[in-house]
Amino acid sequence: MMQLIVAVALWGLVGALAIGTRRRTDQSILYAAVMIAVSLTLNIDAVYFAADGVLGGRNYADLPANLLLLLGVYFLSRAILRASSPSRAHATARPFRIGAIITASLMVTTFVFIDAPTTSGTFMRDFGNQPAAAAYSLVQFTYLGIVVALTGTICLRFAGRMSTPARRLGFRVVGTGCGAAVLTALSVVGMDLAHVFGAMPLLALFAGAYNVLNLAAILLLCFGLSLPPILGWVSNTIDRRKLQAVLPDLTRIWIEVSAQHVELRDESHPHAPGLVPRDVDKVVHRTLVEIRDALLFDPSARDRLTDEDLELLTATETRIGAQRTSE
Repeated sequence: MMQLIVAVALWGLVGALAIGTRRRTDQSILYAAVMIAVSLTLNIDAVYFAADGVLGGRNYADLPANLLLLLGVYFLSRAILRASSPSRAHATARPFRIGAIITASLMVTTFVFIDAPTTSGTFMRDFGNQPAAAAYSLVQFTYLGIVVALTGTICLRFAGRMSTPARRLGFRVVGTGCGAAVLTALSVVGMDLAHVFGAMPLLALFAGAYNVLNLAAILLLCFGLSLPPILGWVSNTIDRRKLQAVLPDLTRIWIEVSAQHVELRDESHPHAPGLVPRDVDKVVHRTLVEIRDALLFDPSARDRLTDEDLELLTATETRIGAQRTSE
């Protein structure tokens, strides 16, 4: 059940990140979320058994699933660091990349020596007493623990510098999620060592902690990362509706101030009679520009406007400017 909750949360994150695709030039955070979602979807028993059956039924599906997790966390951390502190992202780029390559190579090497002849939905529980299996898990979660620890620290440190309240809150939640992920990695390391040395009471203790921490880490990270695009979408929807509401008044003002100037009465204007605006933001912006151009061309046209009209122009220009800054 927990595996299903984790997978649903991650695919929900993918959907939330997809909302802001048009506004983002860097889509690496979305690609990273997809990789992690695919990786942890493979933890669902039915999915894992089907995938491993295709690969021969000897737990070969576990390796690509964990490599996807490794790459996903690597790219996710890079994207988060670029958003929070570009200078720190640049400083950690080479160490993170080298670490990912070394870790992936060690994972492949150690996996070859694991004797896991039958498909298992509890891979480490069944085969974790083998030194090769313990090493396979240890190298992976040691790297992941280091990466998320650095990422979480920088998120919490620079969250206050984010441009919007949603981003500030989101980065704080992500930082907290990274803290839970570090504890998750430590619990996995504890399980690996306890299993290989036969300390079963400790294994049970670490396993209980892992179940709670892993779920908490995933939910916090998904919530924190999805918060900015979701709230941004809600805010943009509200702003667009407000712009749509004032567009008739802006069009009336546009007609008033440009009535005497044929060159400004372009029938291709996006809100000319009979035309329906496809993008209200662009329509409003162009209307404002043409109104200001008309007022510059003929200052006396201002006399045809009321104080309410002038206030509407100023308020709309402020709203358009705020929208472009937030993007």
